[in-house]
Amino acid sequence: MYRYGSINRMGERMYQRIRCLMAACVVLTPITGVAQQNYPDKPIRLVVPYAPGGNTDILARTVAQRITDNWGKQVVVDNRGSANGIAAAEISARSTPDGHTVFVGSTREMSVNPHLFGNMPYNVERDFLPVSQGTITPILLAVHPSLSAQNVKELVEYAKKQPGGSIPFGSPGIGTPMHLSGELLNMMTGLKMIHVAYKGGGPVTTAVISGQEIKFGYLGMGPAIPHVKSGRIRPLALTITKRAALLPDVPTMIEQGYKDFNTNIWFAFFLPAGTPQAIVRKLNGEINRVLHMKEVVDFLVSTGVEIDPGTPEALRQTVLADKAKYGQVIKAANIKAQ
Repeated sequence: MYRYGSINRMGERMYQRIRCLMAACVVLTPITGVAQQNYPDKPIRLVVPYAPGGNTDILARTVAQRITDNWGKQVVVDNRGSANGIAAAEISARSTPDGHTVFVGSTREMSVNPHLFGNMPYNVERDFLPVSQGTITPILLAVHPSLSAQNVKELVEYAKKQPGGSIPFGSPGIGTPMHLSGELLNMMTGLKMIHVAYKGGGPVTTAVISGQEIKFGYLGMGPAIPHVKSGRIRPLALTITKRAALLPDVPTMIEQGYKDFNTNIWFAFFLPAGTPQAIVRKLNGEINRVLHMKEVVDFLVSTGVEIDPGTPEALRQTVLADKAKYGQVIKAANIKAQ
């Protein structure tokens, strides 16, 4: 049997442990709050899943410079070009959720890849927090001038008159939003136009200009504009919901009667899951501030994109809506990654 003194000493030791635990809880919350208030307290890394020079990289570098200037903390761009952006997305998802690693992702990594690849090393909804959309690259449906079609309905009628109701169309590659745009038109019209995959935007644009292998294709608007202005290709439609600033005379698919036809390539900012909401809000506010600066808007629009920042919730809805839409297209067209 324990003596009273032993019991009393045991009680005192337990009491001291409880006091220490309570003190730790009290101290931890202010420290965490201070860390969030002091964000960023070291350089921020923007992980870009492509090589330098593309639309994702241009957006990242433009935003990085303005945030560096405003916050006084260096923001660096880390180009991790790899097949389909999967490696870069995984690196970002596995990083410390403190706001200092930001993934600059696109439609491909967040809404298309989950349907094309099995055993993905990241889960978009589980592993990422949306911050803000940045820009949109409109997709241009363009034809070779030898084709008589002046609008999409005339193109569809032309295709229906060909043997098997089929003509080839080009895109920058399998599973790209351009490819999926062509398959979506197939779904809407009942046609079976054959996809021809090229290795990038340059080769498919060249193919449409030559008119030898294909007579039409889905192109990134920015690189196609000089060829539109020179008359080497004829634009029939944009696949976004409103006309583009640089091609105001080109109607959308929706305007031409193809309800809800909305495909594009968006570029957006994401943080690893578990990042405090205070940091998400702060970064969202700063990105929106930068993307409303006149000089930033003028520069980015000149590269062939549309500016479209917003809230984390708006980005989340975009990711999920596109994921559902492209999942249906990929399944219907039986598209397989190569």
